Amino acid sequence: MTEPMIGVPWGILGFLLVLSPLIFFHELGHLLTAKLGGVAVEEFGLGFPPRLVVLGRWGETVLSINAIPFGGFVRLRGEDDPEVPGGFAARPWPWRLLILAAGPLMNMIVAWIVLILVFLLGVPTPQVQIQGVSPGSPAAQAGLQPGDLILAMDGVSVSTIEDVRTIAQAHRGQTVTLRIRRDGLEREVSVYVRPDPPPGQGAMGVIIAAVPDYSRIQRFGALGAAARGTATFAALTGQLFSLPGRIILGLVPPGVLQPAGPVRIGAEAGEALQTSVQVGSPDVFLTFAALISLALAFTNLLPIPALDGGRILFVLVEAIRGRRVDPRRERAIHLAGFLFLLMLLAFLTIREIGELSRVTSP
Repeated sequence: MTEPMIGVPWGILGFLLVLSPLIFFHELGHLLTAKLGGVAVEEFGLGFPPRLVVLGRWGETVLSINAIPFGGFVRLRGEDDPEVPGGFAARPWPWRLLILAAGPLMNMIVAWIVLILVFLLGVPTPQVQIQGVSPGSPAAQAGLQPGDLILAMDGVSVSTIEDVRTIAQAHRGQTVTLRIRRDGLEREVSVYVRPDPPPGQGAMGVIIAAVPDYSRIQRFGALGAAARGTATFAALTGQLFSLPGRIILGLVPPGVLQPAGPVRIGAEAGEALQTSVQVGSPDVFLTFAALISLALAFTNLLPIPALDGGRILFVLVEAIRGRRVDPRRERAIHLAGFLFLLMLLAFLTIREIGELSRVTSP
């Protein structure tokens, strides 16, 4: 077996640096809201039992670290029994709804703050890179190659794909001068912009993409970072939470919602962490952490028994009907959902270990 592209230590470190804080804040949202709502919290734990160590107590709440590192929990008194005084199930349904929603909401707040932090610490300046050159096109005749960076067109600096397209559109039927960088050296080349290119080809015959320039980091002040971080958060949240509707409408293939297990998340977190270390900028890793935080919020709001969304569904049914579902029936449904999620976690872990083994084997 050969060395994996992303080593196991990177994957483990990335997994712990991403999921451990996100799970902590998720459960902290439940904990704080429960205490605010007058619900007794028996235990606040990171990981699943068996318990490894008790860190201390906050009032009646035991603070613990547990052996199985895939998750965390808040154990509420009277979680499924409305007859327990001061328990969760005994509280009015608006309080129960708020306590259940507080975990996913905390993950969304964390993602928002992290994205603002990304712009405070700095993001790479965008640049335009040629990804492909069509044979026989003006770009090929001018000697352009994949990997070339387009710095300017006719003396106008360009940094986005839209910049290139706008200038090319304005010069159809003309020759433009491109300043490019190749292997660290800059040069100028003249390229004819075709007014009527062949189908599937651009006016110059190049495929371009925006890539980050880590030699030029752009930092923003507090207001600028807040504005850009909030705009990015809104865009990502809109894309993620509109996925089910877009899949139903056939705009997005269902495979996009393929669940990821701990091995895949760890590998991707390790890759993001390693990339950030290599380029000397935390934006790759922090952006990945924000995406995972949003995904955690989205997943927990799905109406699946045992998840926050499944429990919220029962509370909403109670609010509409005016009476709660039989607690014994609800408890049985959530137990079945929990067992299903455990089996899914085991399946994903085994499958992803197998995929990783095939990728790293000669």
